[in-house]
Amino acid sequence: MTEKGQKMFNIILALVVAIGAWFFVVYNYDPMTDVRYTGVPITYTGLDTLANRGYAVAEANHKNVEVKLQQRRIDTTSISAEDISVTADVSGLSTGENVVSLHVTGPEGALVKDVSVKTVTVEIASAASVEMPISVEYSQEPEENAVPLVENMSVINATVIATEKELAEIDRVAAVIDPDDLNEQFQAMTLELAALDKEGNKVINVVVYPETVSFRAAAGYVKEVRLVVPVKDNSDDSYERTYTVPETIIIKGRKSTVDAFTGITANEINISNYYEDSEIPIEYDLPEGVSIADGQENMTLKLKVVEKPEPEEEDKN
Repeated sequence: MTEKGQKMFNIILALVVAIGAWFFVVYNYDPMTDVRYTGVPITYTGLDTLANRGYAVAEANHKNVEVKLQQRRIDTTSISAEDISVTADVSGLSTGENVVSLHVTGPEGALVKDVSVKTVTVEIASAASVEMPISVEYSQEPEENAVPLVENMSVINATVIATEKELAEIDRVAAVIDPDDLNEQFQAMTLELAALDKEGNKVINVVVYPETVSFRAAAGYVKEVRLVVPVKDNSDDSYERTYTVPETIIIKGRKSTVDAFTGITANEINISNYYEDSEIPIEYDLPEGVSIADGQENMTLKLKVVEKPEPEEEDKN
């Protein structure tokens, strides 16, 4: 080996030894450091027990806390507020204001050194309940016109228990899916149910029964297509019948399926025997793999019926 090569080898060897020594020290003798995490949410446990007793959490004087952890310096970049658990057990509380101790735990290897508050004041009030349909939706803004296709749901309605105030904030009960978890093949899933407001944020201090829902889901798309509604009128009477029908409808299915459709034809509607204004449901015999999109299921033919004026008698003179 030349002198230059030997020198380069020695440099590389020194670097390898130094890096190895650094890793050994970091992982075996890494100094501990204190790190503060803000905005750690308080989670209430025992809500279901509280609900069974007819009560719910109405108010609390703190929603989140600041936690100081003692942890290895190398772990600092991998630990976040989401890795810290702050809980308050409300299962045995009674109506009115209650002071509850907080239980705080950090990730493995970290020590909880301090918490900004040690207790939380919780107001308990009478609970109310409401039954709501279960929807399945994406957790983030999906590709344009993308929707989850769902079949074989284990339950279609959920019971939500909370105070009247919280119930008023709830827009829907949903199982939320990451769109990246789906493809065009149906797969079995079991997801937790959540009560959501109009913006899609989770409403806290709410009990949802059941806690989970099972179903099969696949990636789908919606498409607006032309709607043809055949109408039959064989009447020969003293009534005039006029009607209006939607000109388009939104369908859903796999992208490869809905892309092939420009329109669908509904089942024929016979208006011959209607003698007053009516809204007649539009029904369909849809091909396999195609269904009506959510919110489009209750389309109707709007019928207006008026009695024809009797013909005037001719002047006999």
